[in-house]
Amino acid sequence: MGALLVPCLVLSYCFPRWGLLVFLIYLPLGGTITYALAGAFQAFGKGVIYTGSYSLFHLAKNVFYLPALLGICVSYRIWTKKPLTFKPLLIALAFFTLTCFLTFFFINFPQDFANSEDRIILMGLVGLKVWLGYIPLIFCAYYYLNNQKKLLWLNRILVLIISIACILCLIQYLLLVYGICPGNSELPVPSNTSASLRAQCFVGGSLLYNPGKNLIRLPGTFVAPWQWAWFLIASSFITYGVTLSDPSRFWKSVGCTSIITVLVATLISGQRAALLLVPIIYLLLFLLTQKKNKNFLIKLAIIFILTAIITTQIGLIDERVANFVQRWQYAPPHEFIAKQIQWLTHDRITLLGHGLGKTLSAARRLGSIQLVETFPVQLIYEIGILGYLAFLTVVTTITVLTFKAYRSLKTPPLRGLGLSLWIFILFISYNPYYYPLAVDPVAVYYWFVAGILLKLPVLEEDTTSTFSEKSHC
Repeated sequence: MGALLVPCLVLSYCFPRWGLLVFLIYLPLGGTITYALAGAFQAFGKGVIYTGSYSLFHLAKNVFYLPALLGICVSYRIWTKKPLTFKPLLIALAFFTLTCFLTFFFINFPQDFANSEDRIILMGLVGLKVWLGYIPLIFCAYYYLNNQKKLLWLNRILVLIISIACILCLIQYLLLVYGICPGNSELPVPSNTSASLRAQCFVGGSLLYNPGKNLIRLPGTFVAPWQWAWFLIASSFITYGVTLSDPSRFWKSVGCTSIITVLVATLISGQRAALLLVPIIYLLLFLLTQKKNKNFLIKLAIIFILTAIITTQIGLIDERVANFVQRWQYAPPHEFIAKQIQWLTHDRITLLGHGLGKTLSAARRLGSIQLVETFPVQLIYEIGILGYLAFLTVVTTITVLTFKAYRSLKTPPLRGLGLSLWIFILFISYNPYYYPLAVDPVAVYYWFVAGILLKLPVLEEDTTSTFSEKSHC
């Protein structure tokens, strides 16, 4: 491991832009690489590594991120060259950081001394890493993009890696359908009806495929199926924005292909959240970025006609929609959120919370955790009402600053890209369902995209105008 990690640490520090790029490329493939490496080490070590000991491999992505962050801070003197637009954001971030450390010192520390079984201080460190660890990506993205060509290069890399991940998921699905991978059908209870590493197939981690019970939850290239769902949701914003803004016809075609692969992956993966949100996101972005003229009406009519034909003639889509409606009726999301809030209000709301890391699956081996599946409830339970208000201040400041940055853009392609990315920021900032900002990949994309948006007005002033042409998919 040292022979692999040490060169990566050194190179990422010496070449921080390349380190960040490798980090973004590694992110969607991290789950697949993790289990491939762990399997190889297990075979080499004659079973020394067991199923629950992949934590070290899950942290491998930080080998690229942390040295690159340090290299950027040293090379670009980030704190002395910060633009004026960062000042309100820095104040909000300082307030949020302060509340996290208050919870860590005044809640986690006393609990650790009172509880000899759980390692609550270590859980608090995990919590600090989760809540604060990726926030510097705002500044990394800002200083990574030093010209329009760098932005164009980054956009194309993101589109390619999204397409590759979706194609790998399609291969995974075909291997399951044709019986090359056995799936969950022959596994014992409860592994036959829930995502399990024992059903792992080709790429990714825990998987659920039991056609006899009409169950499918694919993880794609990620560790868990729900991570894959939120990757698809985030990818819908990125692929549309990049496709809209790229001046090259070839890369515009690649972008349109990536949109198709995201839609196909959404359909076959069995992810209900993605099945609902991804088509709505694409349609919303289309309506917001097209000029209201005759061509717009023709495009809109074609979309509705194709949608009607596909949904009525393709049995797989009909099956997925029926499964989605059945699940919605069985457990409506609004009722689930209401129950979580009701649970929180039963004497669980405090000023500083119950301790960092107390709801994070990453800290489950350090002590007992509380399963919380809605983001606001998770924040309030861990860092209290003060921490939640501080977090709302941060995301609201980011939303306002990025909106001002988007509205200041004059170049149509950059403006289209800015709108797509800003809607992603708005959606994630106030998302009440699940906890995408606490885990990969959204925990990375959110902060990085915020940095891109803040840099777009500066890039627009670049004399070598790469985005001068008007681009549409």
